[in-house]
Amino acid sequence: MLTRTFSGAIYIILMLGSVILGPYVFGAVQLVFLFLCLLEFQKMYNTAEVSIGKTSFILSGILSYFIVLLFLWDVWGIQYLLLIILIVFKIIIGELYRENKYPIASIGIEILGLIYIVLPFSLLNFFFYPEMNYGFPSGSLLVGFFIVIWGNDTFAYLSGMAFGKHKLFERISPKKTWEGTFGGALFSIIAAIVLSFFFKELNAFEWIGFALTIIIFGTFGDLFESLIKRTLGLKDSGNIMPGHGGILDRFDSILMAAPFAYIYIVFVLN
Repeated sequence: MLTRTFSGAIYIILMLGSVILGPYVFGAVQLVFLFLCLLEFQKMYNTAEVSIGKTSFILSGILSYFIVLLFLWDVWGIQYLLLIILIVFKIIIGELYRENKYPIASIGIEILGLIYIVLPFSLLNFFFYPEMNYGFPSGSLLVGFFIVIWGNDTFAYLSGMAFGKHKLFERISPKKTWEGTFGGALFSIIAAIVLSFFFKELNAFEWIGFALTIIIFGTFGDLFESLIKRTLGLKDSGNIMPGHGGILDRFDSILMAAPFAYIYIVFVLN
């Protein structure tokens, strides 16, 4: 627990510190985490019959992320986002030149990696720009997002250890329980109410809706990564974070919660 807490604290300091220091620092810090997640994803599939090209996959992900950043930084216009389509077709065409037993499966896994990892990391940067989040201040939304998702993960873990009896999804994640899920959700809703007193751009009901979106899809994100690991026969995505496993293990709930949180901003808060 001590090791887990220490490594988790360093991760939280890096994330919140980059939010405080602004969009350019945040984008750069997320680039490092993005690279590590892409690397772990590729290594996970090195253990399977279906493999994906390391250099090609990671470069595709980083280039796609940079295209989004350059658009957000007003270096390029919105039309340059179409270059991401070229990257997708580069993956498809590139498979013609690889001697691969399962080329179609490899293409599907690489494109899944772009959607599953690069898209959420890119959307997190959208929170910083009023023109992309309908005028809501970036700091409040990002800080709130991270507090809710980390609170949900932490208290789901603690509640599950203390009270867990009924399995949530035993086929995919044998250790997760309904008691842990409700414990994490309860804390996150309380945290959302507290946030409404500090960040008044959203009222309490809007913060609760934001939190519920994060809780629901963060849990699905956690389960989806467990599905990948269970399919590949792995316990963790890596070992870079003592007590947590890999970076992908730490970002699993964020990766699915971020797109739906942004959808909530666009279609509900707008």
